[in-house]
Amino acid sequence: MLIVYWNCLIFGIAFAVISLVIGDIIGHWLDSAASALHLNHFDFMQPIVLVGGITAFGAAGIIFHTYTMLGVALIALLAILIAIVLSVLTYIFFVKNMNKAEHSIGHSVGELIGRTAEVSVTIPAIGYGEILIRTNSGVSNYPAVSFEGLEISQGQKVVIVELRGRDFAVSELNI
Repeated sequence: MLIVYWNCLIFGIAFAVISLVIGDIIGHWLDSAASALHLNHFDFMQPIVLVGGITAFGAAGIIFHTYTMLGVALIALLAILIAIVLSVLTYIFFVKNMNKAEHSIGHSVGELIGRTAEVSVTIPAIGYGEILIRTNSGVSNYPAVSFEGLEISQGQKVVIVELRGRDFAVSELNI
């Protein structure tokens, strides 16, 4: 059984070293495999969790086999329990938090169509003014033109009607 533990430990160490060198390629392969097997919705099936568990199993088995007089079955059971606990902790404290960090608070200007804004610089009938838009990432200023060709005063609430190039066409909001 000691050979199994050593193989698990060596596999984990080798996977970590190889991941440092070609981690992106391995990540794409594993993502493709997970997608093909319809495992995308199982967040806990991340390589870091699975390989980390295998490595922990091997390391715990070696330590218990070398430094204790416990029986083979008890050593295997303890190694499995340690691997599960460390995998769960890795998932909770690393993978779950990293998944949350991947969600951007940024926005696309196309997503702002239909949103309300406030005129910060008066928009003339012909020409440009400026609007303030509040989003999850804060307050942003954008150049704007009047959709109807009417002057819109500073402080007025407007609705974004369309995107014209990189500028917004807005209409005064009538409540």
